[in-house]
Amino acid sequence: MTPAGSSALQVALAVAFVIFSAYAAGRVHQWYRQGFERETAYREGYDQASHTLFHLATRALPTAPAEPSTVEPDGGAVAGYGWARAS
Repeated sequence: MTPAGSSALQVALAVAFVIFSAYAAGRVHQWYRQGFERETAYREGYDQASHTLFHLATRALPTAPAEPSTVEPDGGAVAGYGWARAS
């Protein structure tokens, strides 16, 4: 025969085990979920940053107006040759 208090102790230990197991499973799930959300946020942030930097690098910066040139456009060279024209 078993003492009367042992069944109550077994039930209490079983309930404590279930509570501990549920808590541990919840923590593992939370850890996994936060890792997934962190990875997603990193990827979205990386894509946004690279997109922004690309547009910063390729935007047209305002330039000063060019001064009129007094030099001939071809630099005085004979067409088709790299040497200067004799006068």
